[in-house]
Amino acid sequence: MRNTDRPTEPDRHMHGRVNTPVKRPAAGFAALACLSAFCCLGPGFGKTMGQTLYMAASAGASNYQGELKDGVVTTRGSRLALGAGLQYSPNERVAFGTELHSAMLGGSDRYNTFYFARRRNLHFDTRVWEWSLSARVNLLVDRESAAIPYLTAGLALFKVDPFTTDPSGERVYLQPLSTEGQGLTGSGVPPHRNPNLSIPFGGGLELRLTRRLRLDIELASRKTFTDHIDDVGNTYPDGGLLLAERGARALELSYRGDELPGGEPFFPEAGTPRGNPKTKDWYIFLLFRLRYPLFDRSYRYDRINHIFRSPSWPYGG
Repeated sequence: MRNTDRPTEPDRHMHGRVNTPVKRPAAGFAALACLSAFCCLGPGFGKTMGQTLYMAASAGASNYQGELKDGVVTTRGSRLALGAGLQYSPNERVAFGTELHSAMLGGSDRYNTFYFARRRNLHFDTRVWEWSLSARVNLLVDRESAAIPYLTAGLALFKVDPFTTDPSGERVYLQPLSTEGQGLTGSGVPPHRNPNLSIPFGGGLELRLTRRLRLDIELASRKTFTDHIDDVGNTYPDGGLLLAERGARALELSYRGDELPGGEPFFPEAGTPRGNPKTKDWYIFLLFRLRYPLFDRSYRYDRINHIFRSPSWPYGG
């Protein structure tokens, strides 16, 4: 069984630099809001008659940003993301949608450029389920254009259940183990919240493949309010208390530095930094979304205008 006593000399390597994700400035949110408002109130807003209800299916890539990944956003660790939903467009400028997404996220200290993060030796994977409500604003209103850039933002509810693999290769779910002392007697650390809220925001390009079929290429980040997508975000708990209330496996997977050659064999002192509580985790979706109308009143209006007013029909087929 792992020795939970520690020498009197502090475990210096655990007090080193902990991987810190890049902070996204709050000014970005203000800029997005101002730009969206300008587009909504700009010329042409609401002039087009017509309402369209689309069904949507999407596939793409997901990625994670947090303690177990370097601060620079990279494509390393990208996983498959899938989704489906509905989108309602009351006019040519704006649209409102709801979608359900399923994706995988993961990260590992093995690929960290920070020495002390590599010595922490943690890794995780999780499936994320997300239900979102969003609004989008087209930056161009032109029914004959083949490509329409847009901005999007909204609210989402997401759920994660991070797991890791133990030295024998067995999958182990982390939240029941209280790896940072959450829920332990007298620890003062509350259980992790699940599900959580996030704020999706980003932009994309709508490609009009045919008169009805649309393809959206969309990149959107998710700002979350939790630091525990990866089950890392605070400090090490009291090793003796963790062993007594959650067992030897919880102790082994809370601190894994001893699995490395030359790693410190003693469990860190309670309160030693394990993550960075000043930052929150993020995740990102790059989606390719196909949309097809279930209901398209604008098409009927166009046919009426063509018969009575217009010399030419703007669409083929």
